[in-house]
Amino acid sequence: MNKVKAARILNFWMNEKLPTISKQRKHPFRPDHAIANKTWRVLNTTCFNDELKMPSFSFHSRTWWWALCCSNSGVPQELKTKSNCEIMLSDKWFCRQWFVDTLAHEMAHQYQWDVDGVKRVKKGWDPIMSHGPSFFKHKDNMKPHGIYLKIAHKSDNWFKYQCLKKC
Repeated sequence: MNKVKAARILNFWMNEKLPTISKQRKHPFRPDHAIANKTWRVLNTTCFNDELKMPSFSFHSRTWWWALCCSNSGVPQELKTKSNCEIMLSDKWFCRQWFVDTLAHEMAHQYQWDVDGVKRVKKGWDPIMSHGPSFFKHKDNMKPHGIYLKIAHKSDNWFKYQCLKKC
């Protein structure tokens, strides 16, 4: 995907007018595999310089966690066509912006495993998937698009401020 086009799409999504709070609660944004794949491709181009390979996605209906990136192998391996990670996502989101922001968070974990993890294993170190410096190194690539790389967002603050930066 062209970087300029991807940046335009991402900026459009992140600046969309938010649905009313009532609509966010009663009729949430419901992504499917096609939406997850397209969003992942846009984020990969704009924030990760196309360094990642497509992971597998699954959706869940749990209400106590939004998303999770996990490895489907014990040790990071050289990538050929597909990621060694699976990204599990909630099937309901308050709005598209929250979904995009959270997927970017999980992609930072994917980068830790698929890219940094391979380098660490070659040096004889253990791979990591954490909220440390290797996670936050992507923050500057995301911030211009309105994505605030955080450990977690609080839904109470979301409904109070309607701003990802404040929640």
